[in-house]
This record gives sequence, C-alpha cells and structure tokens, in this order.
Amino acid sequence: MKTTTRDAAPDVLRGFALWGIIVVNVAYFSTSVSLGVSAESLVGTADIVAAFLVQALASGKFYLLFSFLFGYSAHYLLAKKDNGRTRWVTRSCGLVALGVAHAALFFIGDILFLYGLLAFTVLAFYGKSRGVIIGWIAWLYGIFAALLTSVVVLTWAGERAGLTPGATPIPALDEIVRQGTYLESIPARFELWYSEAIFLVLFQGVLTLVAFLVGILAARSQFLDVGTMSRVTLQRLLGWGLGLGLPLQLLIAGVWLSNELSAQRTETIALATFCGSFLSAPLLSAGYVGLIAWLVRTKPQITTWLGHMGRMSLTVYLSQSIGLSLIFSAWGGGLYQGVPYWVAVLIALGLTSVLAFGASLWLARFSHGPMERALTWFSLRFLTHQR
Repeated sequence: MKTTTRDAAPDVLRGFALWGIIVVNVAYFSTSVSLGVSAESLVGTADIVAAFLVQALASGKFYLLFSFLFGYSAHYLLAKKDNGRTRWVTRSCGLVALGVAHAALFFIGDILFLYGLLAFTVLAFYGKSRGVIIGWIAWLYGIFAALLTSVVVLTWAGERAGLTPGATPIPALDEIVRQGTYLESIPARFELWYSEAIFLVLFQGVLTLVAFLVGILAARSQFLDVGTMSRVTLQRLLGWGLGLGLPLQLLIAGVWLSNELSAQRTETIALATFCGSFLSAPLLSAGYVGLIAWLVRTKPQITTWLGHMGRMSLTVYLSQSIGLSLIFSAWGGGLYQGVPYWVAVLIALGLTSVLAFGASLWLARFSHGPMERALTWFSLRFLTHQR
C-alpha cells in the first residue's frame, strides 16, 4: 500500500507565523482596543525599539504568510474527488461562524471570518489555468495598489488645503476592558467589530485573496516540498525577501516611527508608510518562506516544535486571544494600559512559548488539536447527513 508523508514545511511555516501574528495583535489587547500602537503608548526607548521591530518584521507579513498557506492547503482538500468541494464549503461555513464568535468574545481583529468568506471565492478559481490565475493576481494587486496610492495622494492634497482628520472616538469597549466585566464586553466588542467589518473585509480581503491564489499555484507544483525545491529557487526567495524586502521594511518602519514621534506628524506620511509596508510585505513574507525552507532542509531537528504548533494552528491562534484577554482585561490580570508596550510584547511571546510546549505535549498523545478536530467533525457531520 502506498503511504504519503505529510510535508513538514507548511506546518513549520504556520507555527512560525503564529509568533509574528501575536506580537502584532498584542497591542490591541494591551494598549488600545481600536488603535493598537500609537505615539501615546511609546513612552520609553524600549517601547520605541519594540514598535520598530514589530512594524518592520511582523506587521502585515505573517497574516499574508498564513493566507498563502491557507491557499496551499485548499488545493489538496479541493483535489479530493469524492467530497473535497462539499467539505470545503462546510469548512468555510464553520470558519465564518467561528470567526464571528471569536470577534465577539475575544478579539475584533479576527481573521477567521475573512478566511471563511474568501474561501467561497477560491472555488471559482480552483481548476483554472495558471495563466488565468496569474492574470487575476496581477489585476487584483495592481488595482489595489492604485487605489491605495490615490488615497495617499488625496490625503496629501487635503492636508495641503488645511484639512485635518477629526480625533478618533474612543470606543466603549476601551473603558469596559479597563474596568468592566466580561459579559459587558461581548456586545461592545461585537458592535466595534461590526462597525469595522466592511472596511476590514475590503481592505484586507484583496491581498488575502491574492495570497490564497499564490498558495494554490504553489501547491500545484508542490513548492513547499523542500526536498525537491531547487537551490536557485531557495536563493531567489532569500535574496529578494531578505536582500530587498527586509531593508525596505526597515526603511519604511523608520519613517513611520519618526513621523509618529514627531511634533509635526502628518497623516500623509502615516498613511503612505502604512500602505507602503502593506504593499511590499509579500517580499519579506517570501524571504521568511525561504528561510524556513532552508532550516527544514538543513536543520529539521530544530523546527519540529514549530511543526507541532502549525499542526494545531487554529487551536493555538484562538488560545492566544483567550490568553491575552485573560492577562490584560479587567476580568483577568487587569494589565490593560498598565504595562509598557515592550513588556506586553514579551508577555505575548511568553504566552506563545507556553502554547508551543502545550502543542508538543498534546500531539504526543493525540493526532489533531481540539479545534482542528472540531472543525473537521463539523464538515464531516454535514456529509454524513447528506448521505
């Protein structure tokens, strides 16, 4: 009987991405539920260094990496001729429901809802030729880049004309997280998420879909099979990603931080650096793929624990939100706006270390994480009722 071995690189990449995702998300649990990091939260050198590193190395990069891997795995699930498409649809419905619950109960920056929605779009592209998919990738990215550039230009014109944006209102959730109760936070959190959901879907959705499509194309050629990945491909990933993408992100992060800390802060620079970082993030994400592929190929023994995290990525992702909520909110540790930003980042890394250890212990006894098993049960249960 022919057996197949699970490729290590996708799981290791998922585990690696979880570290980058949490250092970005922690600001919304510890500093501001709606703004994340701002100049007001950077009160010392350590805060400034932490903000610079998170902005340069993590912000926008790891969610794209996760999206790429989502598309990569979509190819294999949809390829199952007996029930692949039906399972994909039911799994997508499960992600939408789980995303709404996650956003209402723990974190307004949830990505599961968006993934579930866009997963239906993937069905329209699966099976299309490589040329068609590449064409859509180019059009989506190009139109999105043009729209963001237009917004930056209009913002610049508005500031030149003396127009300034009004102060961002502080949401009710902010005060509840500081000194309210968990039950009070649920409707307030859902209201805040709902008010921003359309913007998040439209803004994040384009590059997320692009990453999905790139992942599907990569899976067709088994791109993440490090045993067959050519040396030239690996060198290109590392060269473009770390040779160009990394310096570019460091430069953009430096300009962003200087503007945030300046007494003459401008919305144009803030928006331009945000958009520039977002649009160029795929370069550094590709560099991370190359780095992990190289480690899996040359030093697989040091990446095993990341693979365990990756196999339980849904469980770990949700556990990160639950853990941060308990640590920082009034109904838990009560540390919201009570510790420096750099300490919050260290707390996030410490929590993820505990979850990484827990994932290894869990998989020593079970084949799947609890949330992975629940999502699989949901999709298969529907198939059972259909028969």
